[in-house]
Amino acid sequence: MASLQDINLWAVLIAAFTKVVIGSFWYSPLILGKSWMHENGFTEADFRKGHSLRLMAFLSLSFAFIAALGMAFFITPASTWLSGAGMGAMVSIVWISASKANTTLFENYTLKHYLIHAGYDICSYTIMGAILGAWH
Repeated sequence: MASLQDINLWAVLIAAFTKVVIGSFWYSPLILGKSWMHENGFTEADFRKGHSLRLMAFLSLSFAFIAALGMAFFITPASTWLSGAGMGAMVSIVWISASKANTTLFENYTLKHYLIHAGYDICSYTIMGAILGAWH
């Protein structure tokens, strides 16, 4: 396990930013946004009356930074982009997606709803891990 002095905070910031960018495309109408909205019963009007876009972007980046920083502690200085990507895939499949699968069961979400979120997590955490593994 790495110590704080072993962690490149610029890499953590770039990894966090990358996660937010991936999410903004993943949940956009260009990719899976329409399906995600349909699965949740959301309309465009729901977003106009919700939280401000600036607040959501700031909080999303903050949470992604926390996740990237936590992951960086487990990616050692001897890691490569490939081992970092493997760590990101492992974290997203074993912990995050498995936990969301349990939530899916108890909150009666559809398989499609689960796969949209799990796919985003697997993609974004794998890329975050690759960045952290390559640049420490």
